[in-house]
Amino acid sequence: MEQLPVVITDFTNLANQKWRIVNDDVMGGLSESHFQINSDGHAVFLGEISLKNNGGFASVRNQEPLNLFGFEAVRLKVKGDGSRYSFRLKPNPDSSNPAYWYEHRFETEKDEWSEIVLPFSSFKPTYRGSTPKDAPQLDLKNISHFGFLISDKQSGKFRLEVNKIEAIP
Repeated sequence: MEQLPVVITDFTNLANQKWRIVNDDVMGGLSESHFQINSDGHAVFLGEISLKNNGGFASVRNQEPLNLFGFEAVRLKVKGDGSRYSFRLKPNPDSSNPAYWYEHRFETEKDEWSEIVLPFSSFKPTYRGSTPKDAPQLDLKNISHFGFLISDKQSGKFRLEVNKIEAIP
């Protein structure tokens, strides 16, 4: 029997979801971001990146546990602004390296909807902007956080609209 995609979130009930903003102000930066639902029922991650005070990133993360074991990839349906974003997964703090995130960067087309497939085999470990050398493989059974990041010295306003996030077999 063929396994079907599973919706991780489609933003229909944001009140029950645990999203929070983490920007570069945690280390003195001046970037700002917001996360909201628009009239179409899509999530919108928007704001402005500032490179002042060694800043340069904004993120939104969901703190709901996921078990993605048995799936091959994440599929995003997004409308971007032409910027590059990262979709990120963080293993449960009980796993071997709780400080590491695993990310897959993707490009967006300005004002165009895209379906983007991010194979788990292509996710890279990251720790505070650098790539750790001896990071373990991503533990798909024990994801504690997932979300989006904009970084890479992309200053200025940004806007990413997200229709849904799915796990695909």
